[in-house]
Amino acid sequence: MGFLYVLEGIRTPFLDKLLGAITFLGGEGVFIAVAIVVFWCASKRDGYYLIAAGVGGTVVNQTLKIACRVPRPWVRDPGFTIVESAREGAGGYSFPSGHSQNSVVALGGTARFLKKTWARVLLWVLAALVCFSRMYVGVHTPADVSVGAAIGLALVFGLYPIFQKSEEKPWLVTAVFAVTAALALAAALYGQLWPWPGDIDAENLAEFQKNSFTMLGVAAAVLVAYPVERRYIKFDTSAPWWGQVLKCALGLVLVMGLRMALKAPLNALFGGHAAANAVRYFLMVLAAALLWPLTFPWFAKGCPLGKKGKKVLKIVLIVLLILALLAAVACWAVRRDSPDAPREFPQAENPLITPLGVTMLSGHRAGGGVAPENTMRALRTSAENPDYTLDVFEFDVHLTADGVLVLLHDGTLDRTSDAQEVFGQTNVQVGERTFDELRTLNMGAHFTAEDGSMPYAGLHGDEVPEDLRITSLDQALTYLEQAGDFRYIIEIKNGGEEGFEAADKLYAALVEHGCLDRAAVGTFHNEVTAYMDKTYPDMPRSAGVNEVVRFYFSALLGLDLDKDSLHYKALQIPTTDYFVNLGTSRVVNYAHERDIAVQYWTINDPAEMARLQSIGADAVMTDLPDIGVTVLEQPKK
Repeated sequence: MGFLYVLEGIRTPFLDKLLGAITFLGGEGVFIAVAIVVFWCASKRDGYYLIAAGVGGTVVNQTLKIACRVPRPWVRDPGFTIVESAREGAGGYSFPSGHSQNSVVALGGTARFLKKTWARVLLWVLAALVCFSRMYVGVHTPADVSVGAAIGLALVFGLYPIFQKSEEKPWLVTAVFAVTAALALAAALYGQLWPWPGDIDAENLAEFQKNSFTMLGVAAAVLVAYPVERRYIKFDTSAPWWGQVLKCALGLVLVMGLRMALKAPLNALFGGHAAANAVRYFLMVLAAALLWPLTFPWFAKGCPLGKKGKKVLKIVLIVLLILALLAAVACWAVRRDSPDAPREFPQAENPLITPLGVTMLSGHRAGGGVAPENTMRALRTSAENPDYTLDVFEFDVHLTADGVLVLLHDGTLDRTSDAQEVFGQTNVQVGERTFDELRTLNMGAHFTAEDGSMPYAGLHGDEVPEDLRITSLDQALTYLEQAGDFRYIIEIKNGGEEGFEAADKLYAALVEHGCLDRAAVGTFHNEVTAYMDKTYPDMPRSAGVNEVVRFYFSALLGLDLDKDSLHYKALQIPTTDYFVNLGTSRVVNYAHERDIAVQYWTINDPAEMARLQSIGADAVMTDLPDIGVTVLEQPKK
């Protein structure tokens, strides 16, 4: 951790963006793209080499992650901060680093068979920079990166001589793929059959099980495809440049389309079991290795369409390149920070709008980073804490089978509770059980504290404290209204008729507890938004999905939105979770000009909290209010 603190001390906005961009070169998508392009367009032998190193390395990496279960650096040391833009790609356990391993395999593996010295040096330098970037952005320690890179180097240099002899000794390559498939099978069985301890993180275990079956499908498909392609298909990778571009573009559309089309029916056939992933990826890889190459002779001939057809094809490719350039410009426009200066709007009538430089502190899921989310313990921890008190409580509500609104984010109970042990099945829907049945659960079963421990794991039945059982909306509001003068951000999770019923019950509860004017109700379901507008026009709400999209592009393009036509009081939005950058002063100024408050979720990085406050954010929702209170200037009470 000492080295990470040194790197934390040299961070600058420029380096954050530069190394944040470089770190993505170690992503799974980059490896897949490199392997496919090499396999289809450059060299089958080298493509098989990269695939073997990538699949084998992923199996080893994922197995070590779940076996060692090393927490991320900021979990081990809560005082350490990361570059927030890297958090999204840093889920699961920390050791070893998958990005470091992927970069060594994809970039270093490619360098291994290139002829140009400058190109080999460039790729190795990029691989080293990816490894360094994982430490700079704070998502891996030197030990994570070193072991990940070492695994990649062992595969790159260990497998290269074998694949160089593939023409004389193809059985060696078959043996490599057989061993890879065996390792993937062993990993899949390990995930399914090992007696995992009760305190293991269910989400990480499920991710490992899914990934191990995915790698089993890929490895099995390559084991089948290699000898079949070698004996019967024998495709040639050569083609004119336009043929190569078209070959890759159409081939990727085929493979990715197959990936999406097979997902739902296979999941239904296998009852949601991870084995569906094995079958899906098995069929995808066979299509990529055996089916699509049957078209390659046509591409090798320059995609013969006659003179007129060739001209049309070239025009299409030029148009596609122009569209790609325009898309790049559009990406820059929607991702960039706004140059606009934050402005004060003293004439604002909306009570959710705060003075410039003052930002309300909101506990996301009632402060789910310091106590089990959406539980009475989380409510009490944040309402009675001597070190901080929230201005706003944010939580989500679901309807139970008997029509009780309960605080819960997910539609199922597996991630947060011991439902699998209590009910004997997975994926139990909230609406399938009564409130009394749900009260038997431990809603803190999978909570991970800031020190990496799981203090409430293993508690079942009568052992579960009352404040870790599921909490109804009525219980929450009864307590909070007595504990202080709070505002509320409440999201309705149900859609359709159930969403309408949830809106009815929520409105009645807010009126009964006298806090209707201090709440901002949101939902991702547009039909529920329309229902609230029609039935409860006096219930303050946040913008729906369609409204956020319209608002953002109006702000970006400087279009006029009449504030009298806006039926919402707040934008409850992320910063860059959905690719576009909503965390800009232009968005905030445009909203405040129309008497709309701007409340951001889910912000756990202190630097990002401070930045949002500086551009005029009215509220920041965070899992870590104990950190937020040290950063944000809050309203005077």
